[in-house]
This record gives sequence, C-alpha cells and structure tokens, in this order.
Amino acid sequence: MVGKRRTKDDWVAAALEMIAERGVGALAVEPLAQRLGATKGSAYWHFPSREALLQAALDRWTGDIATGLAAFAAVERPPDEQLWLIFSRVVVDRPQNDLEFAMIAATDDPQVAAAMRRLSEERLAFLASRLVALGFDADAARERALQMHTFLLGHVQVLRRGAQIDDPVEYARGVYRLLTAP
Repeated sequence: MVGKRRTKDDWVAAALEMIAERGVGALAVEPLAQRLGATKGSAYWHFPSREALLQAALDRWTGDIATGLAAFAAVERPPDEQLWLIFSRVVVDRPQNDLEFAMIAATDDPQVAAAMRRLSEERLAFLASRLVALGFDADAARERALQMHTFLLGHVQVLRRGAQIDDPVEYARGVYRLLTAP
C-alpha cells in the first residue's frame, strides 16, 4: 500500500473502519495515515481537519443507509414484507453492527449527534410510511415507527454488550408481531 496515492474515498472508508473498530473518539489522522501507508499531508490534502474527515465519514455512512432505504421503498413488495426485511436485517442478519454501535456510543459528539438525528428521521419516515401502507393512521404509524426504531437501536447495544438470544429468528418474529399488531 505504501506509495499509492490515497483518494478521498480511501480516507473515508478507512475512517469508517477505524470508527467501527475503535469508536469515534479514536479517529485521528496520524494513525489513519499509518494504516493507509500514507502521510498526514495526504489526509490534509483532502480534508482541512479531522472534523472534516469525520463529517465526510458520517455523510457516507448516513448516505449509504438512506440509499438502502430508498432501494427498499422502490422495490414492489407488500409493506409488511418491506418492514420485515428491514427489521430482520438488523435483528437476525446483522446483530453485531459495530459501526452503528460506535455511532450510538458517540452521540455526545455534536457532529455524530446531528448525523444520528438526520438518520433517525429518515428511518422513522420510512418505517412510518410502511406502517401507513399497512393501515395504521399517520399518528399511530409514527408512534409504532418510533417504537420499532428505538427497539432496533437498543438491540444493537444489548447484543454488543454480550446479551445472548437463543433463536434470533423466532425472537425477531415475536418482537415484530408485537410492534406491528393492530
């Protein structure tokens, strides 16, 4: 890797990996440069500060999630199937989402908190729209979306802290039924 010119995308990808591994507080240009086999000057060529690098990483992370939600919304599937796919992806398929956990843990950082607020609003809007399509009125859909979202965020945290679930699929189905029951 030494000697290869690093792009802005390389720096952002490496920043996201570092955040997932060690947390937002550990993000620093010098160790990231060592990881990439680059100089600090290369980072500062693309980003005027650590905060600018962090913002680019947050923008990529939230943008990727928003793109995924838009893709789900664009696919012709029944709304209950769309909701289940989103829900089960977090609960069953990706129980150890280190990047999500790192971001949740760093919400005392103003940049991270702002990104999490924007992302939460996008997620809530998506979930509520699917619940409306299932027949809930707008207020009830927003309330259920909030319950579902907070469950999913909490789920990421408790699994990261060592909670064990014997049958993740059955567990997910049970919670999903509770959150979507009329």
